[in-house]
Amino acid sequence: MKTSPPADRPVVDRVEIYVRFLDPRTGNAGVFESPCASIAEAAGQFAEDPDCVSAMAVGISPEGRPVAMSDATDQVREALLDMIREGRFESCPHPIVEDQFDDLVEEARREAEEQAEHERIERAMLHI
Repeated sequence: MKTSPPADRPVVDRVEIYVRFLDPRTGNAGVFESPCASIAEAAGQFAEDPDCVSAMAVGISPEGRPVAMSDATDQVREALLDMIREGRFESCPHPIVEDQFDDLVEEARREAEEQAEHERIERAMLHI
């Protein structure tokens, strides 16, 4: 028995990231009307609004139609963690990273201290 070949994958021209939120007053979920152009932008949206709960990447065809979808929440979470490592936040930007915030801030502080000590030693060695 012969099977037909799998359908061609649709061409994706661009990817838009849609951020979902949960309204704490009503309990209703919604999606922000304006999509984000990147995971980093979606992470920024999460940082601005603690009511954000998930993100979805939508592949858009050259004709402007959605042709593919995938969950992007883990990617947004990782982008938030990277932003924390870079020292962009003084307080936890979103509950989705609350479990790791303090450890990452402490790790970044230690790394900065080690780097400063390393630079101090290098300068001292140059003056010998």
